[in-house]
Amino acid sequence: MKYYTMALFALCAFVVSNKANAVNIDGVLDDKEWQSAQVIETFFTTSPYSLAQPEYKTEIKILTNTDGIYIGIINHQPLSTQRANRTSRDAYIEADFNDVVIDFDTGGLSAYSFSVGNGGSMRDGTYRNENNYSNEWNGVWYAKTSADDQHWYSEIHIPWDIAPMVGAKGEFRNIGFYASRDIVALGKRYSSQRIDASRPRFISDLANITIGDHSRASLQIFGALTARQDKVANETNVDVSLDLFYKPDSAKQLSLTINPDFGHVDSDSLVVNFSPTETFFFENRAFFTENQAMFSLQGPDSLRLVHTRRIGGQPDVGSGLGADIKGAVKFTSINDDYSYGLFAALEDGDNDAKGRDYYTGRVMRKTQDYNVGYLLTYTDRPDINRNSLVQAIDYGYFFTEKLSLNGQVINSQIEQDSGDYSDTGAWFTLEQQFNNDWRHSFTTTHYGSQFDVNDLGFLPRNDLNSLAYENRLTNHDFSSSSFIKEHTMTAQINHEENTDGVNLLSTATFTDDWTFKDTSWTQWRMIYESKGHDDLLTRGNNTVNLQRGLKLDLLYFGQSTGDFRYHIHGTAFDRTIEGEGYEIHAHPSYNITDNYSVTLGLWYKKSDDWMIWQEQNKLASYQQQQFTTSADFTATINDKQEFSVKFQWVALKAKGLTHYQVDGSGNLMAQTGTVDDFSLSDTAIQLRYRYEIAPLSNVYLVYSRGGTTRLDEDKAFSKLFSPGWDKRDGENLSLKIRYRF
Repeated sequence: MKYYTMALFALCAFVVSNKANAVNIDGVLDDKEWQSAQVIETFFTTSPYSLAQPEYKTEIKILTNTDGIYIGIINHQPLSTQRANRTSRDAYIEADFNDVVIDFDTGGLSAYSFSVGNGGSMRDGTYRNENNYSNEWNGVWYAKTSADDQHWYSEIHIPWDIAPMVGAKGEFRNIGFYASRDIVALGKRYSSQRIDASRPRFISDLANITIGDHSRASLQIFGALTARQDKVANETNVDVSLDLFYKPDSAKQLSLTINPDFGHVDSDSLVVNFSPTETFFFENRAFFTENQAMFSLQGPDSLRLVHTRRIGGQPDVGSGLGADIKGAVKFTSINDDYSYGLFAALEDGDNDAKGRDYYTGRVMRKTQDYNVGYLLTYTDRPDINRNSLVQAIDYGYFFTEKLSLNGQVINSQIEQDSGDYSDTGAWFTLEQQFNNDWRHSFTTTHYGSQFDVNDLGFLPRNDLNSLAYENRLTNHDFSSSSFIKEHTMTAQINHEENTDGVNLLSTATFTDDWTFKDTSWTQWRMIYESKGHDDLLTRGNNTVNLQRGLKLDLLYFGQSTGDFRYHIHGTAFDRTIEGEGYEIHAHPSYNITDNYSVTLGLWYKKSDDWMIWQEQNKLASYQQQQFTTSADFTATINDKQEFSVKFQWVALKAKGLTHYQVDGSGNLMAQTGTVDDFSLSDTAIQLRYRYEIAPLSNVYLVYSRGGTTRLDEDKAFSKLFSPGWDKRDGENLSLKIRYRF
């Protein structure tokens, strides 16, 4: 497979792509084409959601040509109040910024977000299910900014091949459009419409505007060369891969990847997990985030029916940490009446494992009042003789502009040597907006005891019935002399039980948010837990009785106007599984210049009766202390170069207290015997240099190192760093070149 891919890669080297944009993207709106552009000048204050007249004027200009959609934004604002800190691509923008959201089909199913910060930062993402934002998407688009004494400017170019879109009828097409600007000095957002992504209905209410259509067929080819030196195994590997994105017309797109090697470009955060549920990690691999919105079905309790991090994950057999991928293919077609998509990925085998196969199909229909869709996933896991078939119907209906219903009905069927089983899951959410400041929602969920989507999807637990109600009231009507900008109160009630009717957890939560005019804000939250049961802690053995619990959260974010920023968070709790304890967190950051920043994160947690499962119905309790630190340095050297250092260390020490046996009634029965102390140290560091050849064409040089060690003693934190650092489970030096031909 590698040699065929190398041949294709070499062939693509002869492909030449010359772009001759009619508009020069330089952040200065001086091209003559801007004189004939559409103009939007009416804006409203939407954060806080007062709809008041903005303090500063904003002008949006929109034009199109054969190369794409061009958007120019003139942000009136004195230079003395502007904030222009630059962050790396796709990081949260900490400067004044513009956000443009476009639904290319006006169907309200999905929309694409393009954010540009004063100073040149860029971030993109997608919206689904009205206001559900995900940054797991990267597109090829262009943006520059500039500033003068009274303004700052954004100039954006979005090529026609950025996403599939319904074919236009004639020379024009309608799109859903929204633009906003965030002003750090005021802590406010101005929007081109009376809508905001924080509200229940968002992408369905985007303005319908008409633009000239020049969409056409396109072909994008990416070649990647990855060289990695594994210093632990003393091995060097070189891989070549190919990504192809073909649009025969504006509505259809075919995506293909062959022999992808994703390298060690992006690292996950360290997680210490002793719980019975799986930790979720976001997708950051380019192919699996491109044009993935159609397959992104989510639900309550972290449900995801397609979780692409499964693909290329740890094999079902053998000692490998990840599986190689032969290739993957994706096809989508977006139409006025029906849209559909197909997706498949195949893993490569080795001497230990055969590799898994993943298949997904999706069809959907959207009208003005409702949307309905069908999803099918099939996973073949030959190493353990297991097949999984999941089918889902998703739906959404707007009774009125302020009352909506959304939900899914899902069936899973598993075939394996130990026995076949099938079960269902379902959820729906009814949401009502009383007025601009008051809304409530009701959600009910059922996941059967044998409901299982985790071969390709993600669900922390099944065997669950739940009811949840939320009521939120916001007040932003404060006098001009008041230091308060906005006040929000949220009350939540949640009840959970398993499918046998055993009460798991019932909670009542009250959250109080205060946002101040100096851009700081604070929140306090009280959570009350009634008596209940934990049916997961013993991994399928006896259920553990839970006593009443209480948790208090306090959070404060300092002002966001200066170079120094910080937030602090404190939690006190009294719960059966953790005992009494507290957790404190401090997170300061400092912008050395507009292009250089450093961030430090510190977490400390202490609990006096932490329960860990041992075997069968046996638990052990510990006095736990955990210290976590992270340090990040980011340098956006210029428009083409970035350098970052990420370091994280997790240290945990546990002093043994008591052995427990869980009896048939769920009571904890103290046992004799000594509980051994233990400590854990986990370290990770990554140094990454990126040079941008062109948008989404980059050279990466990455050094990463990490190690985890567990010690059978309760060691002081000061003596735990060296064991984790010296362990060196992984140490890699990687060079990756990804180029768009």
